Amino acid sequence: MNNLIRVYYNFRRKLFSVQAKVKGKWVVVEHTNEICLRNVTFKVSEAGRQRVLKQKRKNVHAFIIGERFPYIPTSFVYHDEISYNPYKGPNFIMANQPNKPVDEAKYVTIIDNKVIALIPEFQGEQL
Repeated sequence: MNNLIRVYYNFRRKLFSVQAKVKGKWVVVEHTNEICLRNVTFKVSEAGRQRVLKQKRKNVHAFIIGERFPYIPTSFVYHDEISYNPYKGPNFIMANQPNKPVDEAKYVTIIDNKVIALIPEFQGEQL
């Protein structure tokens, strides 16, 4: 059984949409402002980002992908807030270090619409 989910910020609902694979397709299964994931990767579709830049219209193209974790910790010893803005760059970044891209984290928690990563890491190419 594949227990991966992917999460994206839903600007219309002002919440995060959670998708799971149902019969091979990603389907929204809930909306929330609180969730915890483990073994997380941050993915941005560059083609989707380029559409945003060209059309100046939002589209869903950036995801937090991982396994649902059964509880939401309220604090971490080592943590960083994570953000993404297609107009500022092609990667998710650490909010307090905007030049440091992130593509993995052991755990991510979303509380009050803030994305917080425990031990964020970047393995890809920095542009």
